[in-house]
Amino acid sequence: MNALVRLSSNHILRSDSMSRVWLTGDAVVDLIPDGQQHYLKCPGGAPANVAVAIARLSGRSAFFGRVGNDPFGRFMQQTLTAEQVDCQHLYFDPVHRTSTVVVDLDEHGERSFTFMVKPSADQFLQLSDIPSFQKGEWLHVCSIALANEPSRSSTFAAIAQMKEVGGYVSFDPNLREEVWSEPQELQATVMCAVRLADVVKFSEEELQLLTGTQSIEEGLQAIADFQIPLVVVTLGAKGALVVTPNSQQIVSGKAVKPIDTTGAGDAFVGGLLYRLSVAQDWHNQATILDAVKWANGCGALATTQKGAMTALPNQAALHAFLE
Repeated sequence: MNALVRLSSNHILRSDSMSRVWLTGDAVVDLIPDGQQHYLKCPGGAPANVAVAIARLSGRSAFFGRVGNDPFGRFMQQTLTAEQVDCQHLYFDPVHRTSTVVVDLDEHGERSFTFMVKPSADQFLQLSDIPSFQKGEWLHVCSIALANEPSRSSTFAAIAQMKEVGGYVSFDPNLREEVWSEPQELQATVMCAVRLADVVKFSEEELQLLTGTQSIEEGLQAIADFQIPLVVVTLGAKGALVVTPNSQQIVSGKAVKPIDTTGAGDAFVGGLLYRLSVAQDWHNQATILDAVKWANGCGALATTQKGAMTALPNQAALHAFLE
């Protein structure tokens, strides 16, 4: 019977004073080289990584979307549940398979990706899959959720619904052109999401590519009219540039020797959104700078082991690193 199967909810203990952070998009199994003839099966996918990063810091994260009704889909559901991510609105798709990605690492731990399942189950998000949002909650989205229909329309609908109830939207382009069935639509579609977001995290390369500019300064000028409350541009080992309507400031990072950079940007976003979601007023400049300090720490620690989720820190590990 090809009925859509709802996954069981996990039971998490989180303070009600924390704002819930909703994640949607791809929950992925990454196959990472382990020697010459073996691959490690590692849970991944940018939104799933962010969900786990928030949960490990004792935040409230919830994932909605689709995985395949297959061993990898069940592995992802079990992994997220074990990490205390709320999976009440994560569904097994009866037809399409879980996204599976082969990750190649160079000698510096930098990675390239080969997507083995196209289209994957996450690309078939339906309007009926979207949960009810509450005022003050957050929704975090990456561009893979916008790559194809019906996920694109459903994701933009979720963004609209979150803003309608008085919640906040975070967006990380996290560009993966090979997932798009019509790559020429990438720039315009992604920039629509950038316009709608309250918080946007760019890499330096993404900002320049999406704006057609040659520097961070030119890129920021190109999106100035969007009036985004918070833009963060990650600068690798140098930290991150924090841009609000009235200021720009670099928050320095702390160097580590990277083993695998897979998921570092997602760890950064997780640390950022955790601190913003627990704040009384996330627009406060001191709160933002503190959040980016946490984000830098999470991003650095995530690179110290193989796998996107493996080295995501809890609060104790993060505090020890930042001291």
